[in-house]
Formats: sequence, C-alpha cells, structure tokens
Amino acid sequence: MKLKGFIKLILSVVMLALVLRLVELKNLHDVIFRIPASTAVAVLIGYILGQVLSALKWWTICRKAGIESNFLTALKAYFIGMFVNCFGFGTVGGDVARALLLNDRKSARATSLASVVADRAHGLAVLACIGSCAIGWWGRSALEPSLVYLLYSLPILVVLGWALAPTILTRLVPEGTKFGTLVRDVVRVFPRDLTTVSIITVMSILFHLLQIGLHAVIVNGVGADIPWSTLLTVIPFVNILATLPISWNGLGVRENAYKFMLVPAFLSPEQAVALGAIWLLAVVIASGVGGIVSVLTKDIEVVENAENTDTVTP
Repeated sequence: MKLKGFIKLILSVVMLALVLRLVELKNLHDVIFRIPASTAVAVLIGYILGQVLSALKWWTICRKAGIESNFLTALKAYFIGMFVNCFGFGTVGGDVARALLLNDRKSARATSLASVVADRAHGLAVLACIGSCAIGWWGRSALEPSLVYLLYSLPILVVLGWALAPTILTRLVPEGTKFGTLVRDVVRVFPRDLTTVSIITVMSILFHLLQIGLHAVIVNGVGADIPWSTLLTVIPFVNILATLPISWNGLGVRENAYKFMLVPAFLSPEQAVALGAIWLLAVVIASGVGGIVSVLTKDIEVVENAENTDTVTP
C-alpha cells in the first residue's frame, strides 16, 4: 500500500473511532439490522443511476471540448475511474484513469484530464450553491441578514467566477510549466457558452437532488424523519466535506459530519453511523461495477501501464 493511501486509511479509522466512542454497539446492531433490504437496494440503484447521469454530464463537457468519444466509452471510463478512486490502484488516481481511458492518445491526455477537472469544479460549485441557497431560504430567520445576503449572492459569485476565472488564471499562472500547461488546458475546456453551461448545470442539479433524495430514503430506512429543508441545507456540505482527499471514500468524515449537523436533533449517534454505512455500501458496490467492467474489457491495463508514465503532459 502506498504511503498516501495508508495515511488516508489511518485517518479514516481514527475519525470513525471518534464517532463509535459515542455509540452503543448493541443499539447500532439493532438499527442496522432493522433497515429493510429494499432500502439498500433502492439506494444502490439510485446511486448507480446518478453516476450514469454524472457521466453524461462529463461526456457533454468532453464533446464541447472537441474530445472525440461516444457516450458508452465515456460511461465505461467513468465507472472504471470510480473503481480506481474507491479501491486505489498504485499512484494513478481515478480521475487520471478515466481521462486516459476516454482517450489514451498522448496528444489528447491533457485535454481529457482538463475535462475531468472542469467536471469536478462545476459539480462542487453547483452543490455549494444548492446548500447555500437552502440555508439562505429556510434558515434565514436564524441568520444575520448580512449572512443571508452573502448566501443569496453565492450563485452570482459562482457565475462571475466561471466567466472571469479563466482570464485571471491564465494571467497569474506562468507559461512553460507543467502546472501552467494544465491550467490553460482546463481553462480551454471549461464550457462558457450559455447553452452548454445551462445543460450541464441542470444535469448537475438533478444529480445532487437525487443524492439528497437517496439520503431521505436511508433516513426513512433507519427509522428517522428529517425534513427536506434540513436535508437540502445539510447534505450538500456533508458531501463536499466527504470529497476532501483525507480519508478512504469519506469514511469517518461523513459520519462525523452527520453527527455534528444532525445529532441529536434528528438522528441518534447509531442512526448517523448506519446512514454512513449504507451510503458507503452503495459507493463500494457501484465502484465495484467499474472493476468488473475493467476486467472484462481489459481496459484496466491502460491504467496499469500508465503508472510509470507522464500522463498529463501533452
């Protein structure tokens, strides 16, 4: 196991242990085994469908960037990238893997990787806007007016950033370096025409609302009741925290976030851990689909062979 992966695993275990210290194991056992199997199945199917939608959004960005690929190739690359991100594979991250699998020609590698970065950045921006707007709308009575205005202005700031950041970055980052080349590739790939941005934004909103809806399904499965207004304000920020590269698939981070934001008002500590367990199960199984696909198609060999190559140099 690589040092980085080992450190992430240790941090995950430590953060999960902090949550489990507040949990009665017998109660946790009872909560988990009371969850209907239909809940786990529904969450898994919904999660996979969400990833298909996310792959479609990424493919839309790729097509706009001039990357020649059909949707099935992009879908296959996306799921294999999920597998690599989930289970680890040497030093090559899942994002780099899916960029390579989309188009492994050296001349197109940087553009493919830039499309992944653009997809990630756009998704996080939309997620942050959903959470901030929800807080500004449903939580405005408990917030200072100035903070409410700031939250309402976030979508405007995101739009302005999307329009102006490319120009600012290309001026600030020097040319002639690997990072500078990557920045310029990302800037070039970022869609800025209204039609494309509108399409991928709608896709992203649907994807994130689906993920929030799946949380509602799990909450019902563990025997709790959380209003949609609360889910819309809490889950976006939980998901953002879980994407930080400090743990294995958000393990420990997600459970601590649930505990901090939802316990004891809506969940017991045991229900918070069960919520994280069902979500992790869906992530692992869905990512495993990518592993099966990679074995059947032998596309994982592209990732293996790329471990010792410069995968982002155009």
